[in-house]
Amino acid sequence: MEKVQPGQRVAEVTASQTLRVEAQCYRAHTAPPLGSLVRIGSPPVYAVVSDIRHEPLDPTRPLAPRGADLETEDDIYAANPQLTSILTTRFTASTVGYRDGGRIRSGLPNLPPYLHSFVFLCDAADLASLGSDFGWIRLLLEDRSTASDTAIANLLRQTAATRSDARRFLVAAGKALATELSGDPHRMRALLREVSA
Repeated sequence: MEKVQPGQRVAEVTASQTLRVEAQCYRAHTAPPLGSLVRIGSPPVYAVVSDIRHEPLDPTRPLAPRGADLETEDDIYAANPQLTSILTTRFTASTVGYRDGGRIRSGLPNLPPYLHSFVFLCDAADLASLGSDFGWIRLLLEDRSTASDTAIANLLRQTAATRSDARRFLVAAGKALATELSGDPHRMRALLREVSA
């Protein structure tokens, strides 16, 4: 399957609320990876991919196995070209900020993105802009799932990779996590381990 590129439009919003959005990808199996920063709509709202689902487009029609006599998963799609029209990929993204003038402000926008807003995978400039303020960490920590902690760790590693001061950035991020998770040292240690993995 093809890899999503920074700046690429990947999906449209299918459900929207203050804290998170649901989006459906244009093609099955082409979601931004867990922890990716996405830009949604205009004025832009920023969110972090926190859950990804591959599923039938119509949930009332469950899938049946098709590859018993085939060698690879690619062979399944070659032998069943209709699958591309009956399968979809959806993802949830947790809101972490919005564009305010020339910068990304951490926090929740006054209004969530509109339905059918376009969703783009953010580039290095957006990652660097979000990374300069750790207020968004609190919003992501509210979701107490294992996937959300992995999303935080992935986002921190991706952001660090865009910066010349990567080590200093990760130390500052670790301090922000320690402050937010001072009452939950087990979760803090697990998350810090995941960031450094």
